[in-house]
Amino acid sequence: MHMANLTLIDGSSYLFRAYHALPPLTNADGEPTGALFGVFNMLRETLAARPDHVAFVSDASGPTFRNEMYADYKANRPPMPDDLRSQVEPMLDMVDALGLPVLRISGVEADDVIGTLALQAKGAGMDVMISTSDKDFAQLVGPQISLINTMTGKLMDRDGVIDKFGVPPEQIIDYLALVGDKVDNVPGVNKCGPKTAAKWLAEHGSLDAIMEQADSFGGKIGGYLRDALPQLLLSRQLVTIKTDVELDRKPQDLKQADPDIERLRDIYTRYGFKSALAALEGGTSAASDSNQIDPASDDKPPKKGEYELVTSTQRLDTWLKKLRSADLIAFDTETTSIDPRCRRAETRQHAGILRLERHLGPPQPGQPGARLPEDGDHTLRDGRRQGHQTDSILRGAIGYRWRLRRRRCRHHHATAPGTVAPP
Repeated sequence: MHMANLTLIDGSSYLFRAYHALPPLTNADGEPTGALFGVFNMLRETLAARPDHVAFVSDASGPTFRNEMYADYKANRPPMPDDLRSQVEPMLDMVDALGLPVLRISGVEADDVIGTLALQAKGAGMDVMISTSDKDFAQLVGPQISLINTMTGKLMDRDGVIDKFGVPPEQIIDYLALVGDKVDNVPGVNKCGPKTAAKWLAEHGSLDAIMEQADSFGGKIGGYLRDALPQLLLSRQLVTIKTDVELDRKPQDLKQADPDIERLRDIYTRYGFKSALAALEGGTSAASDSNQIDPASDDKPPKKGEYELVTSTQRLDTWLKKLRSADLIAFDTETTSIDPRCRRAETRQHAGILRLERHLGPPQPGQPGARLPEDGDHTLRDGRRQGHQTDSILRGAIGYRWRLRRRRCRHHHATAPGTVAPP
C-alpha cells in the first residue's frame, strides 16, 4: 500500500545556497538572475520525484519570537545584498506561478513552519522529506522524517545524523546549544567544538546532566562551561525548532496546482530563461522535467571559448564520462599566491584557493569546457566561507587527488576565467 508523502522545501535555504553557489548572472536588462536560476533548477530536481504533497516555505520579513527572547539573535548578520534582495519577490512569484503552495508566516521562521508541518504529516501517516541544507533540521529526523540536500543529493536519516554530528537526532538540540551558532549569533560554550559536545553528551546523556555536573569538569574547558551556565538554557530555546505554529493549512491540503502558463511565460521571458520558455511553449511548465535548464540558452553545445556551468548531478555525470576518455584535462585556479606551497607572512597559512574554476574537457580548439560552482565548507568566495563538496565529488569519481602545481599545467591554463585555451 502506497504511503502518502510530503516534501517540504526550505525556500530560504534554496535562495542563499543558489546565490552563493552560482556566479552573478543577469538578464538582458542587467537584472540579477543567479539566485533565481539556481532556485529554479533545485525545484526541478525536487519536483522530479513527483511528491504527493509539497510546499515551499520561506522566511517572512520582520522579527520573530526569538528576537524577543534574545535581542542579539542574528544581530551579527550583515544586511541582505541588494542583488539578492531584488530576487526574493521574483522567486516567490515564480514558485507561485509553478503552482506550489507558498507559506510565509510572520513572527516565526521557516524552520518552525516546516517543523510544524513535518510533525503533523507524520501524525497523519505520511512520509516526510525536508529539502534543505540547514543543520538545525537534524533534530526532526526520525521514523518517517528524513532530510535531503538538493545541491548534493545526499539523504540524511537517523544513521546519517549520527555519522555527521556524532550524536542521534534526539540530542541535536543539546548539541547545538553547547557548540552555539555563529551564523545566528547563538552563544555556546567557549572552545566547545563538535567533538567535545558529542563526547560530553555521550558521557552524560543530556545538557541538563552536563549542567548539573559542571563542577566536575576540569581544565579551562570546565571553566568555560561554568561561565556559560547562565545562558545555556536560553541557547537551547533558541535552537529548538517550534512545532506548534498555528497554520491555516494542513499537510493534506498542500498539493501542486496547475501552473499559470501566462505568468510563467512572462517570468521566463523577462529573466532570459530561453530553454524553460521553449519547454513551456512545447506544452510543459519545465517544473517537473529532470533535465537541467540553463538561462539564456538555446540548448546548443558551447562554442569555442565558452563553458557550461555544471549545476546538476546529471550534467556532472556527462562531463565525468568525457573526462575518463580524455587524453588531457585542463583546470584553472585562482589562489592567494603564485606558489601554492608558499606561506604568506600576513596570513601565516598555505596559499588558499579563493576560487577553483575547473575546466573539464580536452583543452583543444573548438572543444567545450565546463565549470563547477563553488560549494560546501571551506572555499572562500567574496569573504564568505563555503567549501569543497564539488572537489570531493570529482576526487571520488575521477579517482585521483587534485595536485595544484602551476608549473605542470601552466601552458594548459585558460587565457581568461571561463575559457579553455588550446595547448
